[in-house]
Amino acid sequence: MISVEQAFKIIDTIQPLDPVNISIQEALGYTLAEDIISPINMPPFNQSAMDGYAVNGTGDRFTLVGEIKAGDNATSLLLQQGQAVRIFTGAMVPTSATSVIRQEIVEKSDSSIQITSSYEQNQNIRFIGEQIKKGSVAAKEGTLITPGVLGFLVGIGIRTVSVFRKPSIAILVTGDELIPSNESLTPGKIYESNSFMIQSAFRSIGYEATIDGVKDDFEATKHQFATLISTNDLIIATGGISVGDYDYVGKALEELGTEQLFYKVKQKPGKPLYLGKNRNSYIFGLPGNPGAALSCFYMYVAPVLAQLTGRRTPFCPPRVVELTHDYTKPKGLTQFLKANFKGDTVTILSHQSSAMLNIYTDANCILRLEENDTDWSAGDEVVVYPLSS
Repeated sequence: MISVEQAFKIIDTIQPLDPVNISIQEALGYTLAEDIISPINMPPFNQSAMDGYAVNGTGDRFTLVGEIKAGDNATSLLLQQGQAVRIFTGAMVPTSATSVIRQEIVEKSDSSIQITSSYEQNQNIRFIGEQIKKGSVAAKEGTLITPGVLGFLVGIGIRTVSVFRKPSIAILVTGDELIPSNESLTPGKIYESNSFMIQSAFRSIGYEATIDGVKDDFEATKHQFATLISTNDLIIATGGISVGDYDYVGKALEELGTEQLFYKVKQKPGKPLYLGKNRNSYIFGLPGNPGAALSCFYMYVAPVLAQLTGRRTPFCPPRVVELTHDYTKPKGLTQFLKANFKGDTVTILSHQSSAMLNIYTDANCILRLEENDTDWSAGDEVVVYPLSS
C-alpha cells in the first residue's frame, strides 16, 4: 500500500499521447503540443479604437478632408498639420495621425470639426503589434484551446495546430449483481449506475467514453480486457478489484502482463484503487462503491487524463479555504470528503459513505485531509478541489 503523495508522483510521470495536426476550427478542448509563433503583427496596422476623428496636431479645430471606414486602405493617406478624417472603429489609422478623437466631444460643420474637451496625443489608437508582434510566442505548449484562445489564433492567421491527441477511453463494468435501469429489480440485484456516472464525469470535462460490461468470470474478464487494451488509451474498470472470490480484475490484468503502477492507496474512500499499464494503455481499477468510484475519478482519473493530454492546468485545481467547524479523524489514512464551499470557507457534509451518492446533490468540492493529521478547528486552512470551474 502506498501513500496518496506517492500515487500522485507516479501519475506525474505519465507522458502525453503523440501529437497530431488538426484544423484550428476543430481544436477546441485540445492542448497545444508546441508553441505557436505569431506570423503577423496584431493589429497588423494602427487601428482606431472607436468611432471618431483621426487628427494631426494639438489644436481644437481641424479641417475635415475625408473618411476612413473599416476595411479601407489608408496607407497612402497623409494628413497635414491641422487636418482630420472621419474614422470608424477598427479602421486603419493613417501613420500621420497623432490621435483619434471620440465623436462625443466633436462638433462637426460641413468642412471642419471643433473639439469641445481636452484630449491626449496617441489617444484611442491601437498601435501595430500592440496585442502581439510578429515572431513572438502567441500560445505556449500545454495551453488548453478555449474559445478565447481559438479566436485569438484564428485572428492571427493560424490555420492548423499541433495538439496532443485525445485518448480513446473505455469503461468496463463488472458484477453479476448489476442490472440495467430499464429492468425490474429482483432480490439480490441493484441498478448499474457507475458506468453512466463515470461516462458523464468524462463528458463534463470534454471527453467521450464507451461502456462495456462483463460477468464475474475470469476468462470473460481477461478476454474483455485484452480487447479493450488493443483499442483504447485509457480503461476504467469499476468493481472487481478487491480480494473477493469473484473479483477477477486484478487477476486478469496480471495474466495479461499488465505492469502494476500501484495497488491500494492509504486513503478513504477508495483504498483498493489500482493503476496499471499494458502496452500503451493505462488501466484503472476503481472501487465498486459509487461514492468511492466518483471520488477516485476526480482525484486520480482526471489527473491521468490531464497528463495524457498535456494539460498544464488540472481539471480540479486545488484551492485553500477555511473550515467552518471543528473536525476529527483517525490517523493513518488521507481522507477525501465531500464538502460544500462558499467563497473562502468550506463545510464538510454528512453521509460520507462510499456507497452513497445522494451527498453529491449538495457537494461542490472534495476536501483533502492529510494522512497523519487528526484534528481541525473552525478557521483552520484546508485544501479543496472544486468539482466545476
